[in-house]
Amino acid sequence: MIKYLTLPGDTLEKISSDLKIENPNYIKGFHHQYSSLLDPLDGVLKTGTLLCLPFGEEIKKLNQEIIENGDNLYYHPPQGKIPFEVPLLAGTYIIHHQQFRDDESLAAYEFNMTLEYLKYEEENHIFTVELFDFNKDGIESDSKTCDLAIACMKIIYPFEIRINTTGQLIEVGLHTHPLQLKNELEDSKKYFIDQYAASYIDQLKLIIEDKKQLLEKLKNTLPIHFLCGTFYNAIYGDWTDSEIYPDYFPWLVNASPISLELYNRMAPKDEDHHLLKIFQKGNYLTKQSLSPLDANPKNKKELTLNKSSKNCFHEAEYHFHRTDLSLQKIEAKFSIQIDNITERQMFTLVKV
Repeated sequence: MIKYLTLPGDTLEKISSDLKIENPNYIKGFHHQYSSLLDPLDGVLKTGTLLCLPFGEEIKKLNQEIIENGDNLYYHPPQGKIPFEVPLLAGTYIIHHQQFRDDESLAAYEFNMTLEYLKYEEENHIFTVELFDFNKDGIESDSKTCDLAIACMKIIYPFEIRINTTGQLIEVGLHTHPLQLKNELEDSKKYFIDQYAASYIDQLKLIIEDKKQLLEKLKNTLPIHFLCGTFYNAIYGDWTDSEIYPDYFPWLVNASPISLELYNRMAPKDEDHHLLKIFQKGNYLTKQSLSPLDANPKNKKELTLNKSSKNCFHEAEYHFHRTDLSLQKIEAKFSIQIDNITERQMFTLVKV
């Protein structure tokens, strides 16, 4: 047993986490075993309180008691990794995506995505992926640019995708022969007659001819990246935090994915005992090119990213069912400062 004088900001939850105790409420019982009746531990923990805390083998014994009583609040993944049951990705998701520049709202998008599980073949899980019900700023879009993108998506979707047993998207297939899709895209120029539309359609025609490029484009959509990114590769120790791991997040449109240094943290059980919540946080990892896809190099911008800077930040909250670890919800935020401008994004994916 050790005695500890509480500091400003200390809570039973924080102390419990620091000592790796499975339930902070058990600290009270331990304290009362060794403290006098004049030192009750009730209500809000005050600065300067002298606590009697377990140490060493006492913590192991206390945790064993907590687990045997079914009062443990933390999930500890087997073999240090979150199990990824790939077929449980099947379902329909509602997706919201908001973009801001400083305090100005640039756009708010909403659409649905369905993943239909087809079969398991050659150690890969095969799905079809479909996007539908597109809205912008809460209403059906009347923007020609958005109408063009939606019309093209309706032509090229659904895709057939293959995800391996570790959750990596490894292959994408078209539902129709590429030549037919190219002809349908070319026909759409009758309805979108400006130069931008023609260029956009021609780029899509080139992409569907190249399976490797199509695969990379699909990987770099936010919904697919969140579902099939490196989140499940994180390795956990004997407590709630994972080791630091790298990932490339496609937050910026028409730019290279941002290289991030991430870590995950398990949240304790709260009022909804059926949910497992995991928080993901990260900062940039290396120098990134934030250049738009512009042939004119004068329009390109370079941002030097280093580990000490605070101008690029990512955080996400994942919700899983505790029974089968099926994903239910992701809420994510991203911000980056480029020159004197701060770009912010908010992303939500909810399984229905």
